[in-house]
Amino acid sequence: MNRIKGSFFIKVLIHIALFLSGLTLLIGVYHIYNFTDSYSTRVTDFKETWEFQSKYLKYVERVAVYVDYREKGYNGSISYDSSSLDLSALFEKEVEKPESNSNTQESQKDFDYYNNILNQPGSNFVYYVRNLKTGAVYYSASLEAEISKLTEEYGDKAMSKYLEKVKAENSSYLIINTDTEKFATNVNKKYLELNDGVDYLNDENLNWVIDCINGYITADNEGNAGNRGSYIVCTTILNNLPNKNDEFGTMYRHFQELYVNYRASLYPVPISFVLLLLFFILTIAFTGHKRNTNAIVLNSFDRIKSELGFLFVVFGIYILFYTAKALSSFIYYNLNIEFHFIILIAYSILYPFCMFGLLSLIRRMKAEVLITNSLLHTVFVKLNKILKQFFIQKSITFRIFILLAVFTAMQVLAFYLYHRPILFSRKTEFLLISIPGYALLLYYLIRSGIDYNIIREETKKISEGNLTHKIPVADMHEPALALGLYINNISDGFSAAVDEKVKSERLKTELIANVSHDIKTPLTSIINYVDLLKKEKLDNEKANGYLDILSSKTWRLKTLIEDLMEASKASSGAIVLNLECINLVELVRQSIGEFEDRLASHNLETVLNIKDEPVYIMADGRSTYRIIENIFSNVNKYALSGTRVYVDITTDDRTATISVKNISASKLNINSDELMERFVRGDLSRNTEGSGLGLSIARSLASLQDALFEIELDGDLFKAMVHFPKLDRYTNEKKIRKETENLT
Repeated sequence: MNRIKGSFFIKVLIHIALFLSGLTLLIGVYHIYNFTDSYSTRVTDFKETWEFQSKYLKYVERVAVYVDYREKGYNGSISYDSSSLDLSALFEKEVEKPESNSNTQESQKDFDYYNNILNQPGSNFVYYVRNLKTGAVYYSASLEAEISKLTEEYGDKAMSKYLEKVKAENSSYLIINTDTEKFATNVNKKYLELNDGVDYLNDENLNWVIDCINGYITADNEGNAGNRGSYIVCTTILNNLPNKNDEFGTMYRHFQELYVNYRASLYPVPISFVLLLLFFILTIAFTGHKRNTNAIVLNSFDRIKSELGFLFVVFGIYILFYTAKALSSFIYYNLNIEFHFIILIAYSILYPFCMFGLLSLIRRMKAEVLITNSLLHTVFVKLNKILKQFFIQKSITFRIFILLAVFTAMQVLAFYLYHRPILFSRKTEFLLISIPGYALLLYYLIRSGIDYNIIREETKKISEGNLTHKIPVADMHEPALALGLYINNISDGFSAAVDEKVKSERLKTELIANVSHDIKTPLTSIINYVDLLKKEKLDNEKANGYLDILSSKTWRLKTLIEDLMEASKASSGAIVLNLECINLVELVRQSIGEFEDRLASHNLETVLNIKDEPVYIMADGRSTYRIIENIFSNVNKYALSGTRVYVDITTDDRTATISVKNISASKLNINSDELMERFVRGDLSRNTEGSGLGLSIARSLASLQDALFEIELDGDLFKAMVHFPKLDRYTNEKKIRKETENLT
């Protein structure tokens, strides 16, 4: 499972699916909201909308006003530009219900306005009006052929045939009889059901239409309302609205576009939401995981403080949002692109950065660093620590707090008296209270600084090795006084501990020397008597074998005692050194020559990496030889047979270094520092002849000569190094000779 979570390819597929499901959901929600913001969800046809109802009533009222003008004798031609489909110029003036106007020229303009609107060729709205008293007929230009044919065929019954045809064939019509004040329509039948009985084609609005046609709304040219008789008014919207460019056609296209998108989004939206939720959960589960590790992997951005990361993401989203908004507005208004494509562009700009910030938040939460890596948490932890320390160190903090409280109170009182003086002028009272507060604060700061400087200087003397030195505390004040007393007590403790340590080391050295001397005296007698027994030439072979073993073990014991005494002297510094200028290269070559046979007997090959030119050091010849001898003796005892021993001498500006490398025959499951302790051997089985003192003696002898003895262990590789201060024989010859003479 961890392998799947850490797969980069699967993560990419999940992010692509998440992006697409989010985009589908966003566009779908936009289409649903866009439709429901304008229409009811129960509306399925354009003619069921409030837009159609209100616009249809508006055109019916225009027919009434138009007929009123025609009955008054106004006539005009229809102005039509066949090269233009933009009808906005026709609707610049909206005269709902024209009032009486004696200005014939203005009335003619109003009539031309309604004439142009109602008699547009190819309009989706057609009207037919007949004056039953005078027989005058007014109808749309598009009905001229149909009305002429019906009149020719049916004569006086032409109107009845036309009305029957309208009722039978048209899905949207309104027929009004002004005499009976009744009307028939199929426009608001479905609309009434969808809008709880609220409609536009109601009695109040249609009575206005009847009154307008009858001339009761506006006066005629003579100022009389007139008795025009009764009318049959028939208005119709053509089926399927063939003209897509008039008002009804434009609204129909807009409705159809919204409705189709709305219907197409009803099913994808819930599916997209489920998929978005699914892929988002997968994204949360997979983020932060990588192959070959179970831990949550954080990137560099995740490690910055949570608040800073949050502000960066919010600021980035803010910038990208306004960038996307500006770009979308430009594209929408200048390139005339569908709005859901604008959503795609804006979503594509904002999605990566928003997801980057969200995934960073998720990784922080999964790694449990969201709170711990925040600035507030850091401030809270530090504040909590300060408060704890405040109460723990109350002997000091309470003093400082009281001092600051007194200083603040004095300053507040000084400013109060400055604005409301009691005895003296405001400046005098302010200075009398304020200056002592500053003087008190300054005195405390200077006194604390002096006490701190005394402690710093006196503790420096103690740190330089003068453990018996005491800090003078007679003139000090709290809290520095307590600190000085504590340091003096520590100094007393250090002095006692050092004295006890020195005494212990001295007694230990004396014990080792005395015991070694006491053991060495009888051991010498044993060795002498063993030699005497060998000279007797005993005939018993077993006795001779026993003598050989006894001789070997006594000599080994003698060597161990001598090494122990030498180690004791070296560690205590009881050895007298004879410092002289020594050629280190020559000394190493001599040592290798003396060990050549013993190394060869263990099948060890020596590889020298030594320059021919001399390397001079100031050292004791005997002690330095003993250091090298102990190293080679260690190699001879513990090196793996059949391997090589590498001996190098390197130099730099200040030091000359001898390094000896070999492969150990036994596993070196031990620390290098521990290996240089007394009686510690690399052979844990202790089957070899070593005493475990050789490396300890070498380190002590090197330290006495200001040299550094080091051991490095790398698996079974053993490397011993000795760093000596280097001398230039030619530039320091006089100095060396003088120091040699002083020592002798």
